[in-house]
Amino acid sequence: MKKKTMVSIVASSLLIAPMVLHQVAAADEQTEELAPSTEVVHAPSTEARPTESDTSTAISEEGASSSEGSLDRTAVANKVAPATEEHTRQSESSVPVATPAATNREAGPQSAPTSEAPATSQDLAKVTGSTLVADQASKELTVQDAVNGLLQWAATDPSQLGQSQADRERFAKSLGLIEKSEDLTRKVSQPELAKMYETAKKLYDAYRAEKKSPLFLNGRAQPIFPYTTGEKEDQDYKYEDSQIVRFPVYVETDYDTDADGKPDLVKAIVQLPKAVAQGDFKAATILEARPYVAGTLDENYVTLESLGLPTDGSYDMKKLHSQPAKRQPVSSETTVEAAKKAKASDWYYYSPYEYIYDYEDLNWYDYFLVRGYAFISSAGLGTKGSEGFNTTGSDLEINAFKNIIEWVNGKRKAYTDKTSNVEIKADWATGNVAMTGLSWAGTTTFGVAATGVEGLKTIVPAAGIASWYDYFNSQGTQFGNAPYSDLSWLSLYVSTRMLDQDDWAGIWQNYSNYINQLNKDQYAHDRNYSDVWKERDYTLHPENLKTSALIVHGLNDDNVKTKHFELMYDALKKAGQDVKLYLHQGDHVYPAAMSRGYGITANGQDFYDLLNTWLTHYLYGVDNHVESLPAVLAQNNYDPSKWTSYDNWKSSQRLFLNASSKRLEETISSDYAAAGVEIANRNETVSKASSKANLTFTSDVTEDTTIKGHIPVRFKAALAKGQGKNFQINALLVDVADEDFDVVGNGSVKQDKTADAFWMGSNLSNLSVAEYETIKTKYKVIAKGWINLANPESGYDSASSRASIEPKVGEYHDYTVYLQPNLYTVKKGHKLALVFNTYDPSDLTVEHPYEVTFKTNSIQAAIPIVEKTRAQKAAYVPSATDTDYANLPEVEGAALVAPEVHYKEEYTLPSPESFVQPSQTLPETEEQMQRESARQEKPHHILAVSYGPQFVSQGFAEDPQEVTPAVGEEQVDHTLPQTGNKDHALGLLGVISLTASSLIFWRKKREEA
Repeated sequence: MKKKTMVSIVASSLLIAPMVLHQVAAADEQTEELAPSTEVVHAPSTEARPTESDTSTAISEEGASSSEGSLDRTAVANKVAPATEEHTRQSESSVPVATPAATNREAGPQSAPTSEAPATSQDLAKVTGSTLVADQASKELTVQDAVNGLLQWAATDPSQLGQSQADRERFAKSLGLIEKSEDLTRKVSQPELAKMYETAKKLYDAYRAEKKSPLFLNGRAQPIFPYTTGEKEDQDYKYEDSQIVRFPVYVETDYDTDADGKPDLVKAIVQLPKAVAQGDFKAATILEARPYVAGTLDENYVTLESLGLPTDGSYDMKKLHSQPAKRQPVSSETTVEAAKKAKASDWYYYSPYEYIYDYEDLNWYDYFLVRGYAFISSAGLGTKGSEGFNTTGSDLEINAFKNIIEWVNGKRKAYTDKTSNVEIKADWATGNVAMTGLSWAGTTTFGVAATGVEGLKTIVPAAGIASWYDYFNSQGTQFGNAPYSDLSWLSLYVSTRMLDQDDWAGIWQNYSNYINQLNKDQYAHDRNYSDVWKERDYTLHPENLKTSALIVHGLNDDNVKTKHFELMYDALKKAGQDVKLYLHQGDHVYPAAMSRGYGITANGQDFYDLLNTWLTHYLYGVDNHVESLPAVLAQNNYDPSKWTSYDNWKSSQRLFLNASSKRLEETISSDYAAAGVEIANRNETVSKASSKANLTFTSDVTEDTTIKGHIPVRFKAALAKGQGKNFQINALLVDVADEDFDVVGNGSVKQDKTADAFWMGSNLSNLSVAEYETIKTKYKVIAKGWINLANPESGYDSASSRASIEPKVGEYHDYTVYLQPNLYTVKKGHKLALVFNTYDPSDLTVEHPYEVTFKTNSIQAAIPIVEKTRAQKAAYVPSATDTDYANLPEVEGAALVAPEVHYKEEYTLPSPESFVQPSQTLPETEEQMQRESARQEKPHHILAVSYGPQFVSQGFAEDPQEVTPAVGEEQVDHTLPQTGNKDHALGLLGVISLTASSLIFWRKKREEA
C-alpha cells in the first residue's frame, strides 16, 4: 500500500472518530440525564418501526382487559434494538418519552428515601391521613393495596373510581400510577410508594380545586368530572341537577338555501362539564357534524313519489348561494343563562321512522366530557330544528358546518333560538376544535378540513367519503340502482324538517324543485364526473388542508370503500400534514361503537384511549409524543389479535401478475344464469374457474405475501354484443386455497364479548370489548374494482372520469381498472385468483345483456406488496365443460420480467402498448439489481413503471419523505433514547466519510498540481 493511501485512510478515520464518539456520548448523556425525570406515556413509541420488509408491531399493548399501553423501563437505558423481519412478532417494549412537568406527572422527590424496605400500611396511613387498624400497621403493602388506598384517599366520592376493582386498576394505569403490565401482588418499596403518592396527590388536588380544570397525567386527560345524562323528559331535566349541561344554539350561515330571505340557521347541541359553563376553565371542543343525528325518514320510502312530492319541477341552482343581509342581535345571553332555559326535548325526542330517540349521538362522547372536553353535535342544513336544504355533501353543507367552528372561535354569530335574535357566544371555548365521526360524519370532517378553517386543529374521520363521485360510482359506472345511487336519495332521507309540518309547509315546493333539478344535473352526464361531483370532491385543493389527521377505516367496509381513506391520506401528505392510518378489520363501524355497546382494542389499547392521547396533544398542547405513532397501524386479516405498524402507506415493491392463456381472446357475458352462476354465491363460484360469465387466472403464492395499497389491473377489451352506455367490468383479486383457512369474514364481531373491559372512567358505564370474527373458508375476496367500457381514459382520481366514448362492437380499447386498497396477507401455499366479470350483482342489475371480449395477453396486475418485487404468470383456469382447452397448444411469448420503476412528478396512466406476453423466466442480473438499489435511494415521488422499452406510470402518489430501503436492506431506526434525535448510522458515517475523503482527495490533487 502506498504511503499516501495509508495517510488518507488514517486521516479519514481520525476525522470520523471524534464525531462518532460525540454522538455516542451524547446519547449516553441524554439517557443518564432524562431517565430519572421522564414522564412515561404509554401510547406512542419512538422505537424502530417496520418498513415494508419488516412488520413487527410498533405499539406494544397488553390484554383486552386493560386500556393502557405496556412499558419497559429498561428501554430508557438500553439501545433501541432493530425491528425483526418476522411480520407478526409483537414488540414488547415502548420507549418512555419526556412531557412537560407543568401538565404531566412530575419526577419523583429529589430526596427520595434511600431505603428499599417494603412499604407498610403504616407508611400509607402517614401520607393519606387515614385511620390505621392497630394490628395492620406492619402489614407489607402490595401494589393493589397501594392503588386502592391512594385512590380512595384522592377521591371525594367512591363513584369517581368506577364500579369495580378492575376499574380502579385501569384508572391507576391511566394516571401512570402503575405500569400496564404491573404485578399487582408484588410488594411495594418505600421509594415506590412515595412516587405513587406524588401522582395521587395531583388527583387529590384536582378533585378539590376551587376552580376545576382538566388533569393531564401520563400524556392524557383524566376522568375527573362527574357525569349526568341528558336522556330525560323536559320535566325531569334541570340545570341545577346536571353535572353535564346542555343547550341548543343556532349558528348563522352565509347563504339562504331555502329562499326565505334570511341566512340559514343551523342548530347545534352543546354539551359541557358544568365547571366549563361556570367559567372555571375554557374547554377544547369535539365537533361531530352528522346529518343523521336529528332523525331520518323511512329509508324504504325516500323518493319524491313516495313522499307525495311533485316530480317535474326545476330550480335555479344559483339561488342556493344567495346572501341576504345578516340578522342584527337585539340582546344576548350567557352560557349559563341559556343552559338554565334549555329543555331536554331540544335534544331528546322520539324519531317515528327510526324507532329510537334522537339526538342519536347524545351520549357517544361522554368519555371526553368527563375528561374536560366540550362536545357539539349538529345535523346541519335541512334537518329538524335547522333551516335550509340538505344538499348532500356540497360546498353549502360543508360551509354550514365550518360556520359552527367559526362560532366557537368567536368569528360568527349564533342565537338562542330561530326567531328572537338573542345572541349567544362561545364564552367557554378555547377555540381549538377537533372533528370526528363515522360515515357521513367522517365525510364532513374531511370536507370541513379541506376549507382550511382556522381553529380546526385535528380530524379523525372514520369511514368518511373523500370524493362523493367515488361513493356512488367508479370509473364511469355506478355501484347500485336508483334511487340509492342518487345524491337526492340521501338528501331526502335526512330532510327531517318535514317532521315539523308548520316548518315544512313553507319550503316543500322549493325543496321539491331543488331535488328534481339535482337529479337532472346528476344524470346529464350519465355516470361521468361533472361539476355536480366537483363541488363534492374534497381532494382537489390539498393546499387548503391545515390539520393533522388520524384516519380510521374498516378494511372490510363495502359501504364507504377503502379508496376514500387513501384519497384522504394522499391529500394530507401532499399538504405536508401529520397523518396516520388506523385500519381495523371491521366493516362500516367506528372503533368505539357506542350505539352497539362495544369498542375494539389494538394491542390492548382501546380506541378511545388512543383518541384521548391524540386529542390531548392537538387540542390542549400536551407534549405526549403521539405524533411519533407509526404512519400505519393495521389489524391482521387472519389473526385479529395481531396489529402491525408501518412507517408509510405506499409500497415500492410490486407483484406483477401476467395473465397467460392458450387463447388470445376470451369472451364473457352478463347473463349469469345462462352461465350457471348463482348471484348469491357468485364470488365463490368465479374464484374457482372460468365460465361464460367470467375469466379466472390463478397464480401460486410461494411465500407469505402482504398486499398494501390499491391494485391497477390493465387489459385490452372490446364490446362484443350489446347496446347502451353502461357496460360495467368488475375485476376481483381473490385469496383461494384447496383447504379451509381462517380469515376475518365480512367484518362482523364475535357474539361473545368481554363485558365491561372498555373502560370509560368517572361514573360512566363501561363498554364491552369486541373482537372481529374469523371464518373458515376456501376463498376471500381481497379487492374489487369497477370500470365502464365507455371510460377507457378513466384513472384513479375521480376527476379523470369526465370523458367517455360510445363503445362499438369489435372496437378494442386499453383500460386500467383500479381495485380498492387493502392491507392483506396471503399465506404461502394459497393461490391468487384474478377474475374478470361483467357487472357486479351485489347492488346493481342490468336491463339488457351484453358481452365483452378480452385480449388475454394484455392482462396484467401490478399488486403493491411488502416483499421483494417479482413477476409471476397467472394461468387461465378453464371451466369443467371447456374440454377443448387442454388440447390447445401453448402460446409462446416474451420473457417474464419485473418492470423497472422510475419516477415521474405527476399522475399518468400506463401505456397499453408496453405489455409483453409472459413466459416463465425472471432474470435478475447484477445490472438490474444495481438499478433497483439506486432507485431505492431516491426520494419517492410518483411511481412510474416501465414495461420493456416503454415508459408508463403506475399512478401511485408517493410522498418524497416516504423512502423505503433497498430490497434486502435491513432498516434500523437508531433512535437516541429520550431525545427523538435519530442517528442513522449508515447515512451519518457515509456523509462524514465522504466529506473527509473529498477533502483529502482534493488536497492530494492540489499537491500533485
